[in-house]
Amino acid sequence: MAGIFDKFKGSAPQVSTYLKSLAEDDIGLICRSIAQDSGPAGANHARKWLERGTAKNAMELAGYRQQLRRQGLNTGKDRGMNMGI
Repeated sequence: MAGIFDKFKGSAPQVSTYLKSLAEDDIGLICRSIAQDSGPAGANHARKWLERGTAKNAMELAGYRQQLRRQGLNTGKDRGMNMGI
């Protein structure tokens, strides 16, 4: 999921727009790709996150971005930058 934020340079509004545009086929493709690296458990986690993420607004996603960053993951946004909302 951090990769999605990194792709959009940490922009929560852009991530929100992207997630809302995903169709079921898109989610399936992403999950199959993740399953190759992380196995079925990783794919299942990704599916749950993507399905929940489509309902979140940019502010909620910005909070999730912060959680990922605290875990040491690259989210494409420097610590000193604002939320970009």
